[in-house]
Amino acid sequence: MVRSDNWEMNTRTLIQVVASYARCPAEARTVRLTERLREEPRCAVTRYLLACQCFDRGRSAQAVRHMMVAHRVEPDFQSAALLVFAGLNWVSRRGAVLLPVLLDTWEEFRRPEFDCYRKERLLLDAFAEPEDGLERVSALARRLWRLPILTLRTQIREALLSPEAAPYPLLTQPAM
Repeated sequence: MVRSDNWEMNTRTLIQVVASYARCPAEARTVRLTERLREEPRCAVTRYLLACQCFDRGRSAQAVRHMMVAHRVEPDFQSAALLVFAGLNWVSRRGAVLLPVLLDTWEEFRRPEFDCYRKERLLLDAFAEPEDGLERVSALARRLWRLPILTLRTQIREALLSPEAAPYPLLTQPAM
């Protein structure tokens, strides 16, 4: 496959960029992301992480724009494609919670794979949180947990701890 642009990061550069953001304190990361965006507007890692922050702040349209660029520049970021469509659905469902919108989108798009390419795993691993309590849930729940969207992680935790977890069978089906 021939790519129309040749800006895709090599793995070594991606590791360096991801590590620099992961070492940065969370409160200073936004400033660093914004500065790098001005310097390198086609940096897939920067766009991906800015989009995650936008999702956390409820700015879905802005998140969609960043995720679109991240996926265009780095096609291995498969979760970016899923999050683009989830973000578009979220825009149309004003006031909805992100988790059910994301689950509906995942089903609507025939359960697309993500978190399976090395570059994407490097990014997600750098911002992973411990999976305490996720041992007996679905593989999808564990994969969604890896996305660096803090509000999504909170919603997953609440859904799994809630006695009303029945609306989320995609999360609660035990891992095989």
